[in-house]
Amino acid sequence: MEPEYTERLFRTVGTAATRDVSDLPTVLLGIYTAIIQGDFEAMGNSMSEDVELNICGFGPMDGNWRGRKAVVEATRKNFASVTSQRPEIESIICQGDCAAVLLRESGVLKPTGQAYSIRAVQWFTFADGKIRKIDEIAGGNWKIQP
Repeated sequence: MEPEYTERLFRTVGTAATRDVSDLPTVLLGIYTAIIQGDFEAMGNSMSEDVELNICGFGPMDGNWRGRKAVVEATRKNFASVTSQRPEIESIICQGDCAAVLLRESGVLKPTGQAYSIRAVQWFTFADGKIRKIDEIAGGNWKIQP
């Protein structure tokens, strides 16, 4: 991930985080931090054993996974397939046991070397302070830019 975008992501998510480790924005900050650092096992520790991940609308990464091990491996594989990531979180909304993250991201798909640009919503559902379900839906059309 490009440093400028990493710092901005930490600032955006970090402003909502608290010292309460079960607070939803704090859990999200921990997950994003773990992913950026390539520590997918730490990411998995913030998830329930029966976590579900559904990605729809970003062709190369679309899929459904169930269980912590499968979700961690899918996430590791997906992040290994992109480079020059520039994520920008536009908004985070937390209510009850759910959090919604609106984001934009651009980067390069490693297998093809082609640039991409997406806008997506990540919908997190929590149970007992851990992530139980993640639904990520790319808004409109994702595209590979020429």
